Amino acid sequence: MQPVDNGNEIFIPGAQSVPAGEGVNWIGQAWHLMKPKFGMWILLGIIVFLIMLVVQVIPVLNIATLFLVPIFNGGIMAVCEKQRTTGIFDLELMFSGFKKNLGPLIGVGAIMFGMMMASIIVLFIFGGSALIAAGIGSNSEPNMSAASAGLLAFGGLMMFVVMMVGYALTWFAPALIMIHDIPLGKAVSMSFSAVKKNLLPGLIYFIVVGIIMFIAMIPMFIGLLIVMPLFMVTYYSSYRSLFIANK
Repeated sequence: MQPVDNGNEIFIPGAQSVPAGEGVNWIGQAWHLMKPKFGMWILLGIIVFLIMLVVQVIPVLNIATLFLVPIFNGGIMAVCEKQRTTGIFDLELMFSGFKKNLGPLIGVGAIMFGMMMASIIVLFIFGGSALIAAGIGSNSEPNMSAASAGLLAFGGLMMFVVMMVGYALTWFAPALIMIHDIPLGKAVSMSFSAVKKNLLPGLIYFIVVGIIMFIAMIPMFIGLLIVMPLFMVTYYSSYRSLFIANK
């Protein structure tokens, strides 16, 4: 898929590589977009939090969270795009993922669910073997417990790798699906390509976000009212940083 000319901007399907420091800029760019409509973004964050809380509390609906996240992410991308292009914050757009491209967005959730199941299976394979080996070796070789611990640690590492691949496949997919109407298969492929090309900016971004989250939790978690919507908007700012270039 070739770059697409959109007037003053060019959409780059394969994504571009950016400097490591751009990971910090994504947060600043998100704040710049959020600040003019600060109160509305706080309201959006509260609504999303309450919806997810209700879903988590109801046991049968727990699994729906994985499918709801990309749908709401798609809607939030639409909110961001409209505010950037028109200056208008349209709260109703946060639900637009239920009306537009719902199938592909559910597909994103299904991929994440599949990768989560795969990671659990990987952990069970290595972790189960480790526990069996530890049980067998408890009355024989003392070194067996060390080997079992190593196997269990390796299983945990492999579980982490599988989950990271899942996030790489799905991180930018909602934005690509909602804003550019890109099919599910291409969207996850483009998302993976973007993450693969920008591992260092992504690492710096997550470190900084983690620090901000920690600080936000100190004053009775009140800071999360600001940080949660800011984190949501960084999906959009990072997408634009990697997939959109100015002429």
